[in-house]
Amino acid sequence: EPTVSELAFNIDIAWILTSAALVLFMQVGFMLLEAGMVRSKNSINVAQKNLIDFVASVVTFGIVGFTIAFGVSNFGIIGFQHDFLFLNTDDAWTLAFFVFQVMFCGTAATIVSGAVAERMRLHAYALTSVFIAGLAYPVFAHWAWGNALTQNPGAFLANAGFIDFAGSTVVHSTGAWIALAACIVIGAREGRFDENGKPVRFQGHSPVLATSGAMILFVGWIGFNGGSALAMDKTVPGIVANTVLAAGTGALAGFVGGWAKHRVMHPEQLFSGMIGGLVAVTAGCAVLGPQGAMLIGLLGGGAAIWGIGFLEERLKVDDAVGAVSVHGISGVVGTIGLALLAPAQALTLDSRLDQLLVQLAGVGMNFVWSFGLGLCFFLLLKRIMRLRATKEDEERGLNESEHGSRLGIGHVEHAVSELQSGNADLRLRLPVYPGDDSARMTDLFNRLMDSIENEELQRAHRKEVQLRGEEAERLTAMANATFEAIVISRNGYFVDGNEALANLLGLPIREVKGKPMADFVAERDRELCLEAQK
Repeated sequence: EPTVSELAFNIDIAWILTSAALVLFMQVGFMLLEAGMVRSKNSINVAQKNLIDFVASVVTFGIVGFTIAFGVSNFGIIGFQHDFLFLNTDDAWTLAFFVFQVMFCGTAATIVSGAVAERMRLHAYALTSVFIAGLAYPVFAHWAWGNALTQNPGAFLANAGFIDFAGSTVVHSTGAWIALAACIVIGAREGRFDENGKPVRFQGHSPVLATSGAMILFVGWIGFNGGSALAMDKTVPGIVANTVLAAGTGALAGFVGGWAKHRVMHPEQLFSGMIGGLVAVTAGCAVLGPQGAMLIGLLGGGAAIWGIGFLEERLKVDDAVGAVSVHGISGVVGTIGLALLAPAQALTLDSRLDQLLVQLAGVGMNFVWSFGLGLCFFLLLKRIMRLRATKEDEERGLNESEHGSRLGIGHVEHAVSELQSGNADLRLRLPVYPGDDSARMTDLFNRLMDSIENEELQRAHRKEVQLRGEEAERLTAMANATFEAIVISRNGYFVDGNEALANLLGLPIREVKGKPMADFVAERDRELCLEAQK
């Protein structure tokens, strides 16, 4: 029979793996939130990027990232351990720890996808995920968490007393500051700012989808924070309770802040506040009391809403889902705030001021490392390959240009834009695919083109008739201006004539039209007239 210690070990392993599954479920939440917050013509692309960044992170972190983050320190700054390279170990605890940590790495990578949505090319984004999982994330994780498996001098932040229990800074701010660098290098979406530089709100195609994703994130966060205890012990209920409380107060801050600014409740304000509260409490959920967690959540949610406005209105940064503010600024607030709001006895340092200084140093170092390295990476990558989709592909939508698939009416929008600019061929008709969600709109566009083409043909015909009439009037005026009779005939019959002819015959032209010319010739000359007509 297993001993008590073996049972406890197995329970801990089960809790860690269950928590890892909950964190993996957060990837679904991120995907739904981001897909709902973009226009439908880009939603497939966002979903694919969420899958790509996770699988790229798993492979890269398994090959090299894990050993950099948690291996034995080398050069005092990074880890390396042979049995962690390519995950060359059969130790149950190490493998369970890897499974949990690789989910954190995937979370850091997926933060970027929402920020750069609707304009970053797929291949460039995949390389970004490899960069985050193989270098940016594991190096800082080594500094802050590198002593999780063994004592390491390279974990200098952890050794100095830095507290970031579940990754407000290590995970969320790292991803956010890299996302900020990407947004700056790639630039804003077409039309995101008007001619005066004011931001134009791009409403996502499905706030319901986005809200569903946010709720899934809330559920997954229980594993994100609770699993970071790395054991099923008496600290877990308090950690989870703090997580839930901070989510509630963060959502409240989003509600109040959004209403105060816009006088309407934009859907993204509420769940951005909630996620901001969750991000903020993640650093201190194991050391805060319930009241402190509620206040941290309130501050984190408020900071998320304020930061979204500041970045787009003051700095002109186009973040499609507000990821930089929600994960970066809220992460900073939570990491620093715990030094002021956690009970003194729960802190790692004796002095609250010392704790505050260490926390400030940690978030400052994280910004310099993540943003600075990210900026260098994207500037270099931009010289090697195209980071951004072309203007035409962006207008048409990345679903079609990058995946050969359609969802929504991006192709119709492009066709209408061409029509409005005067560049469209009036014979243009879009293919209608039964079952396509844009089939009805596509059919209406084709009917509109039928009407426009028919109207254009009728207008051209009326113009031609008008021109012919005007030409005939000019010829008639010229003919009537002469003193000699002019006859237009066909096969010996009158077709038309001028006024001089009418005066000569003593009859109006209308009475002679269609009659044989011989009837108006004297009998003695009739034979000669008929002979001349042959």
